[in-house]
Amino acid sequence: MELVAIHLLTLVGFTRIAELFPVLAPLQLGKIAFALGAVVLAACLSRHRGPGSLFDLPLLKPVLLLFLLAALSVPLSVWRSGALESFEGVTKTIFIFAVLSFAGARTGGNSVRLALLIGVVVLGGMMVVEKGSGRAFVSSTYDANDIALLFAMFLPVLAAEGMAQRGIMRLVAWGGACIALLGMAMTQSRGGVIALAVVALQMVLSSRRRGLLLLALGVAGAIFYLSADTAYWDRFALVGDASDDYNMTADTGRLQLWKSGLSMLLRNPVLGVGVGQFAAANYTFGNGAYLTAHNTYIQVATEMGVFALWVYVCLLRNIIAFAREGAASPSLDEAARMRWLGVRYGITAFMVGIFFVSQAFAISFYGFMAMVSAMRSGQQALDVPVAVQAEPASAGSRRRDRKGRDTRTRSRRSPLADTRWNGLPPLRRAGKAGQDV
Repeated sequence: MELVAIHLLTLVGFTRIAELFPVLAPLQLGKIAFALGAVVLAACLSRHRGPGSLFDLPLLKPVLLLFLLAALSVPLSVWRSGALESFEGVTKTIFIFAVLSFAGARTGGNSVRLALLIGVVVLGGMMVVEKGSGRAFVSSTYDANDIALLFAMFLPVLAAEGMAQRGIMRLVAWGGACIALLGMAMTQSRGGVIALAVVALQMVLSSRRRGLLLLALGVAGAIFYLSADTAYWDRFALVGDASDDYNMTADTGRLQLWKSGLSMLLRNPVLGVGVGQFAAANYTFGNGAYLTAHNTYIQVATEMGVFALWVYVCLLRNIIAFAREGAASPSLDEAARMRWLGVRYGITAFMVGIFFVSQAFAISFYGFMAMVSAMRSGQQALDVPVAVQAEPASAGSRRRDRKGRDTRTRSRRSPLADTRWNGLPPLRRAGKAGQDV
């Protein structure tokens, strides 16, 4: 049942299967997926009974704290009904994250990762099949910039899966990566390409086998260049010419939106203008354009306050720390470490890409976090040795050294698992990450 719930929720919430195939709309897959997810979540929670065990799931506490701040921003928002509607969407996103995290923890994240990667390949495949003119996108949920960031975030995960798998599954993973790369080229998103370029640079700087890596990156670059339209490179030509780039000159461009967002943040620094209400606030109090922030950091701060931005940044730091520790963990095999490297590069792509798009509560990121949370749970199960069995309390039964100290084996926890807020400062150093291979 858990596996069915993971794949169905991913298809409904992440892949947006009903939007890709409208013929499925009468089946009410969304209601079925959420009902099944509620049953699975209740079953998972019943197995986590005990003091403090409910909130031991990695990333859960900061996510719930963001959820709380989103709720607090509704009553004082610039448009309460709009903020309440946005909060309903946030609730669904957090619910999907919780179900995927709890249910996927039993398989160490393998089931969630498989479901998400299938979704990425389906989205890329639909874009390739339905290729038309102009900037391509799929469904009403993902515009061109949103889907480009999704591909940039999961391309390293697909590539890592290709390195970790063997035989036919390796070919399938690399084929999926090529489909996602083709789909990304069709979006003509400059922010997505910048995110991938930063990831490529990070990979080269941290790799021990740079020759092989440069060859692979060269092949990927050639595929991308040959599949991109001429209009794509014309858009890039404007980057160096500020006078012709609407993002720099127009009132509806990104630069003016960022300035407007910072101005509104100074007016509402504590709880912001309301979750999902950047566009309404910008229309009323900003530059008069009903547009989103086009920058997630500014979006989070403006909509929910500076404390929410702090929590969000700490959440990103936590994922980085998990990825670094996973890549360097001696208790994991080579395939598991490769997958953590994919997470490491994927979160880099996301952190760069959200400078240009609004993704505070995007289902793509929360699906990615659910995968990380489940993978971290699996790693903790390997890192924590089984505690010694209970022994009689009599003095003669206790094993002691000459100085009377207890020498029994104690159970150990990973340093990051002991942080009170699962990643909120102070955050302990996870150690130097293992180098790429």
